[in-house]
Amino acid sequence: MRRIGIDVGGTFTDVVMVDEDSGAIWSTKVATTPADRTVGALNGYRRILDLSGSKASQVSFIGHGTTMATNMVVEHKAAKAALITTRGFRDILELRRLSRHDRADLYDLQFDNPPPLVERRWRFELDERLLANGQVEQSPDLQALQDMARQIADSDIEAVAICLLHAYANPLHEQLVRDELKRLLPSHFITCSHEVNPEMQEYERCSSTVMNAMLGPVCGRYIHRLQGLLAEEGFQGELLFMQSNGGLASAQTVAHKPIVLLESGPAGGVSAGVRSSQQTGLKGLLLGDMGGTTFDVSMVRDSRPEIRTQALLHTYAVRSPTIDIDSIGAGGGSIAWIDSVGGVHIGPQSAGADPGPACYGRGGQRPTVTDCNVILGYVDPNSFLGGEFKLDQEAAHRAVDEHLAKPLGVSVLEAAWTVRVVANALMAQAMRLMTVERGFDPRDFAYLCYGGAGPVHAIDLAQELEIQRVIVPPLPGLFSAFGMIVADRQYDDQIAVESELAALSAQQIRQGCERLRQQAVDTLGATAKSVQTTFRADCRYAGQPAAISVLIHNDDLADSSGETLKDHIRAGFEQEHKRNWNFIKPDQPIVLVNLRVQANVASGWQGLVRQVDAGKPGAAGSATTRHVYIDGKMQALPVYQRSQLAAHATIQGPAVIEEPSSCVIFKQGQSASVDDIGNLNIHL
Repeated sequence: MRRIGIDVGGTFTDVVMVDEDSGAIWSTKVATTPADRTVGALNGYRRILDLSGSKASQVSFIGHGTTMATNMVVEHKAAKAALITTRGFRDILELRRLSRHDRADLYDLQFDNPPPLVERRWRFELDERLLANGQVEQSPDLQALQDMARQIADSDIEAVAICLLHAYANPLHEQLVRDELKRLLPSHFITCSHEVNPEMQEYERCSSTVMNAMLGPVCGRYIHRLQGLLAEEGFQGELLFMQSNGGLASAQTVAHKPIVLLESGPAGGVSAGVRSSQQTGLKGLLLGDMGGTTFDVSMVRDSRPEIRTQALLHTYAVRSPTIDIDSIGAGGGSIAWIDSVGGVHIGPQSAGADPGPACYGRGGQRPTVTDCNVILGYVDPNSFLGGEFKLDQEAAHRAVDEHLAKPLGVSVLEAAWTVRVVANALMAQAMRLMTVERGFDPRDFAYLCYGGAGPVHAIDLAQELEIQRVIVPPLPGLFSAFGMIVADRQYDDQIAVESELAALSAQQIRQGCERLRQQAVDTLGATAKSVQTTFRADCRYAGQPAAISVLIHNDDLADSSGETLKDHIRAGFEQEHKRNWNFIKPDQPIVLVNLRVQANVASGWQGLVRQVDAGKPGAAGSATTRHVYIDGKMQALPVYQRSQLAAHATIQGPAVIEEPSSCVIFKQGQSASVDDIGNLNIHL
């Protein structure tokens, strides 16, 4: 049977198909259709079937990722939602977390917060009260709730978020309100905070719940429409969606909790990076994904991605387990511009898919990073996307000349090189933020680059950070789509504890973990033996606002004596606190805030990609030449086709290695070789 991965990005929709038995692989890119993203996804599905000569009946699985949820929040195109909260907490969305400065730039005196997620007129206060320990003080006023429901029914509101005080300690009141609203508003999307983020701190919990409500109707319609269109095409296999945590989930799970889609697209590439780490045996990988709109940086340690539980999206607080990915507006389609004093900037504005960079020939007039790479020879206009999409080099030249070269008083070549240097500086800084500012030395990592433009800039970035090894995986321009094929099913959950670690018994911690494990088994619909669980404890010093997540070792949970469990949690917390902040407080009580579970069912493809055109072992194939701007001048470099490189083939630089989805240029004194699993390794 065959598997398909579909990644709907801002510019292109990437599609990959793999034959599970032979490892043969096919790939294609089609234009994303922003007005209705299901159209682009379906176009890609049809095209991959044609390219591979497959029938719909041969496809057993589709993994799907999309940036749709993020775009809806940033562009304010999500569904209109109402909020029901405890009386006195109506304005929590506007009070925000002022002590934490939830703003894009702390020192920008002209900064205006974006509007609250819910207009004040649609934020309702309900008479009810739970105490901090979950004890009921006042039951919900269900009669008043009926009046609220009538107002909502008569409006254009599509979703309702329920966030009541202390619901993380006792969900009873939220459950009562939810059940009543589902009876009164059967066509509305209803969501509760204890289902989305059962955790202390009202603003973060409320913001996350409202965001889930806003995404619910639109994502639900998208999922339902995609399922229907695929069924009409004859697809009868399993359709799973990539979550922000790097694992796959069913359509039903994602439709109920669409907040897990917020980093869906980029997470696919990290999942593929995790599989690469497992196959290569490399303990540390720094990942860089340069696509059409953004450059995304992440990290894999010990074959595990770094996970964060809280983030800011357009300054809105979001709490959901998410792969730790930092993004900047420096993609191939990012527009280069000059400020009032002559400084060159990249992004965050992007040419997008339509009209795209000037070299696309679709009417784009502003110069982009891709246009500059075409002028410099780093992108070949005749072989872009395997020659299926010819680029207009003259259009790129005109855009750079008009908007950059002439205003700066330099040649087109110098202007294009300046843009590339600025883009490299921005991306290198993002990589430092992911490593150095988190207490890691980038020289201890190999750099795994992907995205269509990722390998094009990889060598420069590695040199900037003194990284000695660059890895270009198979299909780098479609690596995130490939990640949808190799990712496993995954489930994340948590329970609030909020107690000093010393006051808890090891048995209480074990009982909490067992409760989480059983919830994971029930949700994944798998037998207990097939579910692999990893538990973590969120800890902080008493008086601190933010918690640090600490791994709980399975051996400690299995130890019936319980003597080592709490000691290891304390030691793990102090180790992470020391790495993050360079100090510990041995006499300060440690608070265990939450217990978390990450549960996996091994369902991803485990095979190796087969390069059908590769020659004999060690063969490098024949080379053509092309002119590339290196060391201050255009130089003729040999160009090798990656598809003709066999395992163990070695090429000495300077040279270009090209493939349909990307290319890499390495320099004198550097070498490239192909390993047993098809990765291209460049040694600096």
